[in-house]
Amino acid sequence: MLQQPVLSAKQAYGEQFDVKGLNFFRRLLLALQNKEFVVYFQPKVSIQDMKIAGAEALVRWNYDGQVLPPVKFIPFCERTGLVIDIDFYVLEETCRKMREWMDAGMQLVRISVNFSKYHFNEEGVAERIYNVIQHYGIPPEYIEVEFTETAYLDKEELLESTVDKLRSYGIKSSIDDFGSGYSSLNLLQNMDFEVVKLDKSLLGKGVENDKAKKVISSIIHMAKELDMEVLAEGVETAEELKLLRGLKCDIVQGFFFDKPLPVAEFEKRLRAGGYKEDGSVKEPERIKMELKDVEEIGNSSKNEANSSLNRYLNYEELYDRKRNNGMFIAGLVMLLVAITVLLITFFVIKSGKFGKKEANVSSVVEKTYTQAEVDELVSGRVALAEEETRTLVEREYLSQIREVAGEYSGMTNYLRSLYPDNLVFTDGSRYNFVAINKDLKQSDVLEELFVRDEATGYLYYTDASGNKTSYLGIDVSSHQGNIDWNSVKAAGIDFAVLRCGIRGYGTGKIVEDTQFKNNMLGASNADLPLAVYFYTQAITTEEAVEEAQFVIDLLKPFTVKGPVVLDVESASSDERIKDLTAGQRTDIILAFCDAIKQAGYTPMIYADSRFYTLRMELERLEEYDKWYANYNNLGRDPSASIWSYNSPLLFPYKYRMWQYSNTGRVNGIDGNVDLNVLFDKWW
Repeated sequence: MLQQPVLSAKQAYGEQFDVKGLNFFRRLLLALQNKEFVVYFQPKVSIQDMKIAGAEALVRWNYDGQVLPPVKFIPFCERTGLVIDIDFYVLEETCRKMREWMDAGMQLVRISVNFSKYHFNEEGVAERIYNVIQHYGIPPEYIEVEFTETAYLDKEELLESTVDKLRSYGIKSSIDDFGSGYSSLNLLQNMDFEVVKLDKSLLGKGVENDKAKKVISSIIHMAKELDMEVLAEGVETAEELKLLRGLKCDIVQGFFFDKPLPVAEFEKRLRAGGYKEDGSVKEPERIKMELKDVEEIGNSSKNEANSSLNRYLNYEELYDRKRNNGMFIAGLVMLLVAITVLLITFFVIKSGKFGKKEANVSSVVEKTYTQAEVDELVSGRVALAEEETRTLVEREYLSQIREVAGEYSGMTNYLRSLYPDNLVFTDGSRYNFVAINKDLKQSDVLEELFVRDEATGYLYYTDASGNKTSYLGIDVSSHQGNIDWNSVKAAGIDFAVLRCGIRGYGTGKIVEDTQFKNNMLGASNADLPLAVYFYTQAITTEEAVEEAQFVIDLLKPFTVKGPVVLDVESASSDERIKDLTAGQRTDIILAFCDAIKQAGYTPMIYADSRFYTLRMELERLEEYDKWYANYNNLGRDPSASIWSYNSPLLFPYKYRMWQYSNTGRVNGIDGNVDLNVLFDKWW
């Protein structure tokens, strides 16, 4: 049923690719063809009886053994139209798995599948969804289609028509992230959704804030008046569960119970049936296997043995037999019975001597099987599977190494993924492994909270609810020439860092940046908050103090509230500072920063990861802010290849600002300019 993705011209050429983007696009197409995407399931729990009421199907990419979350590829897929193929891939894989559960006699629960707003560029979505469900013979009431609130804003008529058609087919539809946008009430009024999912941002304040609690209560009451089922996502604490139960919410979902689970783990939850009040999984009941349940196998003919095998593999029939005797048969025990019968039948049929096998049958079955014993039974099979795949895994690792070995950045990032407790750097022809110092202040920057503005391409940092919390800045020097600062301000730039001067790396002479005064006046008139930086080549603490005094004198006519930054980096193989030890360089940095601090300014240090960790003694510089530079790629750029992907988390220590690109483009500036993310403002 699953077809190879067929892209329309609009889908395939809606994105202007660079080379990396084109390669990533081709890699995603290959992943679809090879079925590298896997479906995880996050349980949904009935709030009244704590039983599993359903699950949400969520996609992951199994990239050569590494499970990648959606944030690594879905934004790119949305930009190119591939998200349409991935959404139907998830639906089809979900239906395929549900068909297996039905055939095994397991009780189904309703599974929801997410569908992007990008499906509403053309009609026929509902019909295609229904055809997939029908192909696998899944009762439509066990499939739910989730749409986000933003889908309503773009294609209102098509979304409304799709929801109505799904309902006519018996397929439930839900509105996800309800309350996160501005169209919520219109959605309830105009759309015939059957389920509303409360956005987790609503719940976060409801436990302690009476006003927020009333908002949640009102939404639940209103939804129930409209005969809608209410689900709260993002439940993480017992207090939140208690609140939602008191407000008569129907279903909850969140890490308090489980994160998204691989299929095997989710099946265990289905067999257990539900959760305890503390969020832990209920233990399935166990039984002692009786001899009479398997004696008939040893006493029957080959045909009878095969017939018995089929009967024992029918979970529902065996469940009914035990239930009539007042016993509950857990799904896990049913699987054990099937495995046992398979083994017995194999040896019986192979030998052709049924009578001689009866004693062995009795000795195998007459016992109570605990979870530990079940684990032991399968451990041998697991070991065999591991042995069979070890060679393949090694071959794949070698293939990856060969792929990235041609460039330092690719190999370096690959090595970082293998050694997460080390910083890995290239220095000439060598790789350096530096253990991360856990005693230093650690960075609290989370990679998944960076968001790229689709319109401008600029990078921002957000809070857990998606609200922007960072500030966008540039740093400039005479290299940028004359700048139209009003245009820069209008382009959305929040602040600027201006180079005020340098010490020559050959002559050692201190020189003022030729554009400094022009930039100070222009940026000030444009009402941009300002900071300054000085490029050092000091080789003694006396020279460091001299550089600091030069900056202080230069700033006297101006008002600078931002930090005064010491730029510590290499410029040439024959530079003055090339022979300094880490201790000597740290002494120089401290001398500059101390002098700047005494003058009433805020010092800051600028360097890249290698300079910070290999050429400074960071433990002596804890009190001063850090400006971290790393721009091999542009942050969370989804078109970047897997192993050259540039993460801000590559620098593990606390920093205030991240220079993430040296190829930014800003209106008012000719050519490239550095772009920066500032995490907390100074103005």
